[in-house]
Amino acid sequence: MKRNLNCRRLLSVCMTVVGCLFIVASCNFPKKENKETFDMAAAKKVIEEQNCIFTEAMNKSDSVSAANCYTTDAKFMQPNAKATTGRNNILHVMSAFMKSGMPKFSLNTIEVWGNNDLLVSEDEWTFTDKDGKEVDRGKSLVVWKMEDGKWKMFRDCYNSDMPLPK
Repeated sequence: MKRNLNCRRLLSVCMTVVGCLFIVASCNFPKKENKETFDMAAAKKVIEEQNCIFTEAMNKSDSVSAANCYTTDAKFMQPNAKATTGRNNILHVMSAFMKSGMPKFSLNTIEVWGNNDLLVSEDEWTFTDKDGKEVDRGKSLVVWKMEDGKWKMFRDCYNSDMPLPK
């Protein structure tokens, strides 16, 4: 009987130790902080640079360079039209737009949000004719994604601030 009592005590102690180990193992210990933080100011600068490349391509009527600012799986969502999917299809839309006599384009980045995976830029844009008269202005939200080591437009959605013509 004494031997049976010692076995029960030993079993009880072992169970208590194993239980404590499970509890300790399941605790959330503080994780080491990631020393590398995402530099939003640098990201905004890169997006502004990419927007300059896009603006220059638009103003030179270079549809290939403009389309290359988009990811291969991008969507271009212009007002009053279905979304255009894919860089090659965006190239055709840009080319048609430029052939129709595109006015001068300008783009200003207001703010950028995001992280290493995706960025979103809020932009304002204008179109002016050859005399500098504003013919359209508006805003856009662009989702940027890294492709081939560069931030490229992944989703581009814009609309005009001006009323529809009557």
